[in-house]
Formats: sequence, structure tokens, C-alpha cells
Amino acid sequence: MSPSTKVDLRRRIEQVGELPTLPHVVQKLASMIGRPNVSAEEIGALIEKDQVLSAKVLRLANSPFYGFPSRIASVAHAVVVLGLSVVKGLTLCATAFDMMKNAGMNDLWRHSLGVAMTAHILGAKTGMKNPEEVFVGGLLHDIGKVVLYVKWPDVGKQITAATKDSARSRMDTERELFDVTHADVGGWLATAWHLPTSLREPILHHHLPSAAQEAKLQTAIVHVADVLVKGLACGNPGDDLVPPLSRQAWELVGLDAQSLAGCLAQATEEFQTIDDYL
Repeated sequence: MSPSTKVDLRRRIEQVGELPTLPHVVQKLASMIGRPNVSAEEIGALIEKDQVLSAKVLRLANSPFYGFPSRIASVAHAVVVLGLSVVKGLTLCATAFDMMKNAGMNDLWRHSLGVAMTAHILGAKTGMKNPEEVFVGGLLHDIGKVVLYVKWPDVGKQITAATKDSARSRMDTERELFDVTHADVGGWLATAWHLPTSLREPILHHHLPSAAQEAKLQTAIVHVADVLVKGLACGNPGDDLVPPLSRQAWELVGLDAQSLAGCLAQATEEFQTIDDYL
């Protein structure tokens, strides 16, 4: 495939009309973030204008993996306790979920939510100050697949056909056919949506965590969670192959065998709640 194909796909991403159906509220939210004195109340009021979206954000914020002692009753409260970038990410996650569900990609949603849950557990175990961020990174790590297989069905069909009855991973097939992978597309989306580096790098580099420059730990955690969830067969991101585990990422996460066993047991238990979000 010629280099012009990669340019063409990137152009598709950069054109507003080719972006996944990003709610107006999320576009406006991106512009609000740049204001120095924007308040949690203003952000909450904006998101709450979209009742369906705000309900989904609150449902995720009140999920058992966050474990807040009292119920989060408003989006503004969610902004205060979770942070702006996490709430923005949850808003995008709600959008991504709608796209996956409408396209019949429930298995991809299960995989993504499983990675989010596992990443949150790993983040908490490592003592990360804000493990909610890697939860969002886990939810969004495969967002590029939604574009490749839903927004651009012509591209998705070629990849699916070439991967069928093959020992290659979908990512290898994507690269071979188009010189672009779902991780690349996810990275472009993260840039277009003005996501912080702590979310963009785990999306872009979840298969090659050593390439992360700034969000090294977050990227390592999402990578390890992705591999573990594939091994546990929670959902299906498109193929049955378990991707190779980066030794560098594993060492950065720094779990011993006992800690890993505890994390896997907790993740397996939390996976039982996934269908509550479908």
C-alpha cells in the first residue's frame, strides 16, 4: 500500500465530517477546558444538557470500581471527585459505547470495559494517585477500531477478510494493508479531541508501550491490562490472539506473583458486572 494511503486515512480523521459522531456537548467541552477559570458547575451544567449522556457518565462514575462511599448525584460532583480529564474521558466513552452498540460490537465493549476495570485495579495497586485516569485510558484504548470497522466499513471489510483463517493479528493485517493501525487512528482521534497526553499515549502505544514519552506508567498499565484481559477471554477485540507482553511495561508496573494473583481475582469478580453496562 502506498504512503498516500496513510495520508488519505489521516485526512479522513482530520475532517470534522469524518470524525465519529462526537456530541456537540463534547466539542463545546473541549473549548471550555482552555478557559483558566472554568468551574466544575459550568462543566456539569453543560454535560447535563444532554440527559442521556449525563446519565451514562453518572452511571460510570458510580460504578463499583471507584468505590466512593456516597453516591455521586451530579456531573459537577463527578468533576470534583474524578477530575476534569476523567469526566471528559467518560463522556467520550459513553459516545464510543453508543457507536459500538449500534454497530453490534458488544464484544469490543466488553473487552474495553474489562481492560478499564483491570487497569484501574493495577493502577491502584501501584499506588497511582489517580487510577481513574487509566480506567478511562482502558475504555478508550481500542477507539480506533470503531473508526476502522464502523465509520469506514470499506477499510474494515478488507482487514476482516485478510485476517480470516490467518495466524496474523488484526493489527499486523492493518499495518500490512494500510500502513496504519487502529492504535494510530486512536492516537489521531485523541489529538483531534484534545485529550491529555496521559490518555493519548496509552491509546496510541497500547501495543508498544516502550514508545511512550511522558505517560510511561499509564501506557504500561493499559498495555498489561489489555494482554491480561485477552488472556482471560473477557469480550473479544476482533481476534483470538493474545498480544505479546512487553517486559519493560511489566517491570514498570512492578507486580510480584502474589499481587498479580490478587489483581486477577479482583478483575475476574468485577467482570461479572460488565453486562450491567450494556
